[in-house]
Amino acid sequence: MSIKRILVPLPGSASHSGQIETALSAAKALGAHVQALFISEPPPPPVTRGGLTVAEMGRTATAAVSWHAEERERAARDAREVFAQACAVVGIPMLSASDEPGSPLAASWREAEGSYVEIAVRRAAAFDLMVAASATVMESLMAIAEQSLLQTRRPVLLAPARLQNDLTDSVMIAWDESPECWHAVSASIPFMQLAKSVQVISVDRAASNRQASQAELLAYLRCHGIGATAQVVAPELRSVGDTLLAAGAEHEAGLLVMGAYSHSRLREMLLGGATRHILKNASARPVLLAH
Repeated sequence: MSIKRILVPLPGSASHSGQIETALSAAKALGAHVQALFISEPPPPPVTRGGLTVAEMGRTATAAVSWHAEERERAARDAREVFAQACAVVGIPMLSASDEPGSPLAASWREAEGSYVEIAVRRAAAFDLMVAASATVMESLMAIAEQSLLQTRRPVLLAPARLQNDLTDSVMIAWDESPECWHAVSASIPFMQLAKSVQVISVDRAASNRQASQAELLAYLRCHGIGATAQVVAPELRSVGDTLLAAGAEHEAGLLVMGAYSHSRLREMLLGGATRHILKNASARPVLLAH
């Protein structure tokens, strides 16, 4: 698949630097259009104290709504300025609301009000890739990543607080031969075709369990013009998730690719699982997930 439309949903009250940096890095490498979607929560219902007249309660509610609107406008204006400056630094043209992109490499800005998770997941269906901040930044970002993966089947790129390496320096595939992992590999082909190196890492106590499927994956990648090396790593006393994170650090991977929720969702929720572990701890490097 090709990646030509990237969505980066921005929460109304959070730092966006890592998320924006990762999205623009991906857009620059792939020649893609990136849309920043600033989502603010609607104003809370007014809280009134006893003893107020109807007129006084009305004025209180109006003042609260006005204050919320001003705060929303300020936050959106500040976030748009950060996004515009980041686009200028990397040389990506920023389009106005009425412009249509004349070339794939461009950026646009949109705003919405409502449920952050619902709006982000609904919009993700119209894009090839969604970039969400690392789940350690905000709990709702993990919900967005999970729902986008499970409902729209769109790949999600988790962004660290700050990029340490270029996305295409080194790609590491966390290989477990599941259909979800194959989907993640297919989704990340555009990144791997630009990568300086690609490593296939499987976590297993017996290397013989993974060698045949790793060989098939290497053949698949060669057909796409991608050379890769393969390795099986024993988990020792660590979990699969910790073993993968350690391998990513050892190989200085600029991008970790893995399938999401290869076990049932209920089992993942009850027992944890590598997917949820990565979602909670992917603050060191970008992780591309697909289901």
